[in-house]
Parts: sequence; structure tokens; C-alpha cells
Amino acid sequence: MKHFYILVLIFFITLSQRAQVTMVTNLPPVVTPTSDLKVEVKINKGSIGNFSKYEMELPQGFEATEGNSKTGYFTFEKSRLKIVWVTIPAEAEFIVSFKLRAPLATGPYILYHKFLYMDNGTKKEVIGQQIDIKIDPTGVTKTLSYLPDEPETSAVNNTTATVTTPTITPVTTTINVVQSNTVITVVPTKTVPAVTTPTIAAVGNTIVSTSSNTLTVAQPGLTFLVQIGTFSTDPGKAKYADLGKVTIEKDGAVYKVLIGEYTTKEEALKKREELVTKGYNGFLVKYQNGQRVK
Repeated sequence: MKHFYILVLIFFITLSQRAQVTMVTNLPPVVTPTSDLKVEVKINKGSIGNFSKYEMELPQGFEATEGNSKTGYFTFEKSRLKIVWVTIPAEAEFIVSFKLRAPLATGPYILYHKFLYMDNGTKKEVIGQQIDIKIDPTGVTKTLSYLPDEPETSAVNNTTATVTTPTITPVTTTINVVQSNTVITVVPTKTVPAVTTPTIAAVGNTIVSTSSNTLTVAQPGLTFLVQIGTFSTDPGKAKYADLGKVTIEKDGAVYKVLIGEYTTKEEALKKREELVTKGYNGFLVKYQNGQRVK
């Protein structure tokens, strides 16, 4: 009986170690043929700190090249991508990336990935959730990064605000000479400069206002939110209740956590800075009339 309890304890310890490893990718559910995607994999490896390996098995037609392997050794051969670490990064959670070219042939595909590591001389393996992806001309051509390399584009979307430069008429001075009894009187007259008031033209239904020499453009129906995470399962709103308005958006096989809802980019950036101080490294996303736009 004593040996039985020891075996049960070992089983639960092993199960706990396996459960602490999670893998989530930013692959969208539908992509266009031959599109070049920057794929990121967020790995939560917990306390594992020795030899480890990440593998992804790709269907025929997919091609992969190295991105950021986080000190790991990258290889791709026989439709299998591998990143091997002699010593895995110390962070409990980190992100690796690679470049993936989609095949020309359309249709559904399944990608499989797993994480392997050594535990007291024994090889352990954690199988990730299968990744369903469809190649279709209506799909997307780029992925959304967990760690965007570039800031968001301008808040003005297909709308131009025209500012007319002030026109200043040069000052002209006229000298009138009047001769009387050999005395010459010079009477100067001056033309006051004419200044054309700057005009700001609002195109479409764009609302334009000026304050302290700053031009702020707010487009009706356009809102900004801060995305702080992407998960394979619904994380729920309760754990983010103290961050403000929380939106959980299901996008294909993943769930995206969004904070706030602002009409200007400046307000959203201010919220993002506040979230960074609380440990959330988010980025801005835009919605036009409830639909996500680039």
C-alpha cells in the first residue's frame, strides 16, 4: 500500500510538471496562398531550466525559416521545424518567432506542435493543441504580433484634414512728394499687411478641432483598444476587472483580451502606459464601427 501511494504521488508530480507548459501561437485561422507570415509562439515553461526542444510538424507545401530563436538552435527539414536549447531561457514565459510561407494549394491544413524537456535524466513530452489553418484567397496576409516591432499607424484612416497655410501680403510703403515754395514734404503711407486666417477643412464626416497648436482628429465610428493577451481558451473577465472595461474577443481558435474603448489614439496610448506599469505589455488595435481594421 505504501508503494501505491508513492506511485500516485509521482504521477501527480509528473502531471503538474506537464500542466505547467503551455504553447500559444498567433497564427490566424485563414491565410492567403503563398503569404509570408511572421509566426510567434508564446511558451510558458514554468520552472523548467535545462535541455528543452520545441517542434512543429508542418504539412507538405509549407516552408519555414529562422526568426528569433531566443538563444536556441533552429532547423527545418523534412517538414519539421525544431528549436533546441541546451539551456532554455530563464524567463517563465517567453516568445520565439519564425517565418512561415503558406503553400499555393488552397484548403484546410492541420499543424501539430509539442515541447520536450529533460527531467532528472528522463525525457518528458507535452503535446500542444492542434492548429487548424485554412489556405484561401479571402484570408489574411499578415499576423498580429505579441510584441509589435512598429508603432500603430496614424489615427486618421483614409481621411485627409487640409490646413491652409497663412498668406501674408508684404508691406508696401508709398512716398508722396509734394513741392511747395521749394520745400519738399515727404508724406509716407503704409499698407497694413493682410493675413489670411488658416482654414481647416474637414473631409467626409471627420471632426477636426484645434487647441494649443495641436491638431486632433476623431473619426466617427473609430475606436482604439489595448490588446494585452491572446489565449487558446477563454480566460474570463474577472481577473482583469481592475483594469477598466474588459472585452474578450473570439478570433478563430483564440481569445483576445482587450482593455478600454477610446475615440482618440492619445487616450489609448495613455491607457497602454498605465497598463505597462501594472505588468501588461499590450499594444493598440483599431475598430471601425465594431469591426477590427488595420
